[in-house]
Amino acid sequence: MTPDISYAVRTLLEARRSGLQVAPPCALPDRSAVYAIQDEVARATGRVAGWKVGARTPTAEPNPAPLLAGALVPSPATFDGKAMHMIGVEIEISFHIVRDIAARTTAVAREEALAAVGDAFVGMEVVDTRLANFQQVDAEWLLADNQMNHALVVGGSIKKWQGLDWANLQVKLVIDGKTIVDQKGGLGAVDPVRPLAWMIDHAVRQRGGVRKGQAITTGSWTGLRYFPPGTRARGEFVGLGSVEASF
Repeated sequence: MTPDISYAVRTLLEARRSGLQVAPPCALPDRSAVYAIQDEVARATGRVAGWKVGARTPTAEPNPAPLLAGALVPSPATFDGKAMHMIGVEIEISFHIVRDIAARTTAVAREEALAAVGDAFVGMEVVDTRLANFQQVDAEWLLADNQMNHALVVGGSIKKWQGLDWANLQVKLVIDGKTIVDQKGGLGAVDPVRPLAWMIDHAVRQRGGVRKGQAITTGSWTGLRYFPPGTRARGEFVGLGSVEASF
């Protein structure tokens, strides 16, 4: 590691330990520096629980980040909202990995990637950040901080996800009993399977492989929405399953 990357990793780890937000400690020259920070933070915190990946459009290059050890929490989940810097909620389609693919340099074809995937599930990504004034922070630093991931709540299993009409799935977000999102579609990538397959290939060729028991979540259908402590949140893909968390 370069001195800057090493210092950045120590700064983020201390922010996680202390609960105090920090300013980005250095400039990030390129995406390889982002991945180096992600990887070193992950090595210091335990076995990676999975990955989050998102793409703004059906053809955009996805952005990946690790889900750190302990990030997967079963629904209904409870968090200490008062201990969080912010409470962000996103409702997502996520997937379980059921077969290892070891690290290698050759590409993972879509068919091989999807053969390592078991069920899908309704996920709720819980978002917080170690970075002060995150609205003004360079987007690459948000990615270096694992794209602000705090946890992924594991909701209802979707066994037969192949062939779903992704663009027309009905998604709901209910806050304290009030429905605030009720819409068809909403995922920037439209089809979550493209970023899923991309993420598996990326993890195998650049991040040490994928492992049975990991999860991959593929981006928000409801946008990133912020709520105060005391909130009860429920996400649902109508006819497929739901996920719940209290803060």
